[in-house]
Amino acid sequence: MSQIRLTQVILTDWRRFRWPVLLLAACVFTALAVVQLSHSNRLLVNAQNQLYQQRDALDVEWRNLLLEQRALSEHSRVEDIASARLNMLRPSGEREVVVTLP
Repeated sequence: MSQIRLTQVILTDWRRFRWPVLLLAACVFTALAVVQLSHSNRLLVNAQNQLYQQRDALDVEWRNLLLEQRALSEHSRVEDIASARLNMLRPSGEREVVVTLP
């Protein structure tokens, strides 16, 4: 039997089937890249949805704070607190003083 050199057989097969092996490796690499990009895209979409929910919650809180501010600053409420807590009264016509600026 003649001695077969394994490295020589591998090199001749590599030279013979070089392009199919390279194309197979490229296909595997692009398939893995597609999987990775799909996964990262899903993560980004989930993060975006969470940020939209947070924005909506902050918008609702802002509206509630505006309503509370309007309720607390109503003239009748301020007048009631001034008369009840501070014993303030609305000045009558003869006690009213008008200050003019020069």
